[in-house]
Amino acid sequence: MIITLTTDFGLHDPFVGIMKGVILGIAPGAQIVDISHDVQSYDVLEGAFVVETAYRYFPKGTVHVVVVDPGVGSARRPIAASAHGQLFVGPDNGVLSGIVDGEVYHITNRGLFLSSVSRTFHGRDIFSPVAAHLARGASIGSVGPLLPDFVKQPLPQPQVHFGKLLGAILRIDKFGNIITNLRREDLGGQFTIRVAGLPPITSLYANFSEAAPGEFFAFEGSTGFIELALNQASAADKLKAGRRTEIEVESGWSNH
Repeated sequence: MIITLTTDFGLHDPFVGIMKGVILGIAPGAQIVDISHDVQSYDVLEGAFVVETAYRYFPKGTVHVVVVDPGVGSARRPIAASAHGQLFVGPDNGVLSGIVDGEVYHITNRGLFLSSVSRTFHGRDIFSPVAAHLARGASIGSVGPLLPDFVKQPLPQPQVHFGKLLGAILRIDKFGNIITNLRREDLGGQFTIRVAGLPPITSLYANFSEAAPGEFFAFEGSTGFIELALNQASAADKLKAGRRTEIEVESGWSNH
């Protein structure tokens, strides 16, 4: 049985270790895989992106726990979902909406929780024990009733605006590469990308070795999205780029 963990907890505090302890206390044979604990704090969109790009590489029956949960302790609902032959457990805030194509259940069965549930650590008290019980063979229907109106917040799509294609930043990785929501087909045969006052990017390289040290360039990343990079340095730091930074593409947008 495999259980994955994706959170914005980081590793400075014991939160991730505690969640693993809870899981192993219920399912001692579980194999726990950390996808990431460096999701930007409270960033539901980044959490959704990380899980959406990772889950497909796990075998059927894997249980994924996703805790990026700025609404913990509020009226937001805990949910469990079945999709693509796998199970997903997390908050109903959109973090799972890019993956879920099957049944979604409202987690209400307190018999699957820890005996005491805090208002601020549902990763420990609800999501981890529920995932462990599911990994041990509990049916997803045992967590609670079907939920037809779960929150849907798909990844943003490029938009045409005043003759230009506007892209968005989905994530900035450890190396400072800017992962956009653009695909290769969005660029067309020739293109010009402008971002944060940077000189135009007009080349799509296959890998980093094609770029000179200190050169800004675009490439198709392993997730299938176009990334913007600065060879041997952080493009995000150099550009002071963040989620709200605008990306303009001046050709290829006619596909939209």
